[in-house]
Formats: sequence, C-alpha cells, structure tokens
Amino acid sequence: MGVQSFLRGAQSVLAGLLAFLASTSSAIGSPKARHFEPDDLELEHAGVLDFDFQVGPLLGTSASQNHLSLPDFEIGLGLTRQVELDVSSTVSLAERGVSPRVSSDALWVAVKLGLFDSVDGAGDRWALGVELGPRLPTLAMFGVGYGALGLFGFTRRGCTVVVNAGSFIDPAAGRAEPHPSRLVIGLDLNVPVDAGGRWSMQSELGAAHSLSSDPDELSFTLGATYTVDPSLDVSLTALAGFLPNTDHAGLLLGVSPQFGLW
Repeated sequence: MGVQSFLRGAQSVLAGLLAFLASTSSAIGSPKARHFEPDDLELEHAGVLDFDFQVGPLLGTSASQNHLSLPDFEIGLGLTRQVELDVSSTVSLAERGVSPRVSSDALWVAVKLGLFDSVDGAGDRWALGVELGPRLPTLAMFGVGYGALGLFGFTRRGCTVVVNAGSFIDPAAGRAEPHPSRLVIGLDLNVPVDAGGRWSMQSELGAAHSLSSDPDELSFTLGATYTVDPSLDVSLTALAGFLPNTDHAGLLLGVSPQFGLW
C-alpha cells in the first residue's frame, strides 16, 4: 500500500468521524486525559513518516468509565537525524446513559530533539533528549496548554530503557475554568526477543501527580511487537491501572506503518 492510498484512507476515516460528531452535539462528552505513556528516544530518519495507531477496550471506575479507544494515535515525521515532529492524541467512545459519548485528549504537537547520543568503551549507549510543544484544544476544550518531557536513555545488548520526567498543562474544560496540570514520570523498556529482530517486548510504567482536581495516576503496560517488514509493525498491549478513578485494565491492538517521503 502506497503512502497516497494510506493517506486517502486515513482522510476518509477522519471525515466520517467528524461527520458523526457534527450530527449531534450530545455525542460529545467532557474532555478525557489519556493515561500517561512514557516515550522512547527513537528518532525517525529524515523524511520518514511513521503512524502508530492503537485501538481496544479500556475498563475504568465509575468516574473514568468503560470506554473504547478509537484510536490512540501518534504520528512522527523525521526532519533531521536529531529532530522529529510528533502529533499525538486519543479519541474515546464511552457509553453514558442511552447514547455513546465521544471524548478526546488534547492534541499534542511536539518536537522531539536528540541532544546527546554516545557509545562508551563497554559498548553501552547513552542518550539524552527533550520533547516539548503546545497541547491544542480538541472536543469541548478551551485555550492552549503545553507539554515538556526530559528523556534519558540507556541501551545494553539491545535492551533499552528510557526515563521520562516532565509536566503537562492541558486546555481547560470551560472558558472560565482553570487549566488542568500534572507532573509526570515514567519508564519505557524495549527488549528484543529473537535473533532475527522480528519480535520484541515493550513495557511502560507511568505515574502522574495532578496539580488540579484530576485524579493521580499509576499505570503499567506490557506488550509484544512483531515486525512484518521494515515498514510495518503490529502489536498487542495489556494495560493495568492501580489508582481510583482511572483506567484499571485494557487491551490494545496496534499497527504502525511507515513511509519514506523524501
């Protein structure tokens, strides 16, 4: 499948979703912040466009509700070897009363910068980067927020762990309401499984402390990824949450196609 065909398909899906939302204002629920997902320090090569979509059910308490992620997405474009442009958000469908409600997270438009990358005498790799940019309003949101993460990575024998630390300020739920804000910290782990590089395991541990009225969060994910070919990965990820009023369990199917633009 070529990049033009894929983009036409994605455009059709987006147009259908927008038409559904426009058909009834009651379909739009209150803003929903997705669980904090620690990021990695992988930077796409210049001209490479990478899509990462995840869909699946998430089970929550009465406050967070059971809902369907459709999708949780991240789009990355390599600009140079040390600079990547990322766009990420999530759209959720939850049943509230007799009709489903659609909610979404803020749209984070971020630049990921690789600041340092070096291999020591023992063959271990050390890396440092940042990811920062505005968090834009989507459904039922007002104003503009901001997100900033510091990323510190270490790789030994193909196993990579990345420490995340930073903060998010999100758009408000009303014109006169304060902007939700939180401090976040997390770990991202990637471990190759087979010598051929087809299979790998991923795990994330993320925590968020709210500086506003939103609940704190502590979540853990464990997943497996299969590389179909150099331009396509598929994955399955299980999620567990440990604090009240957050997502408690989930299962997400992921697909990550990649295209070279230049």
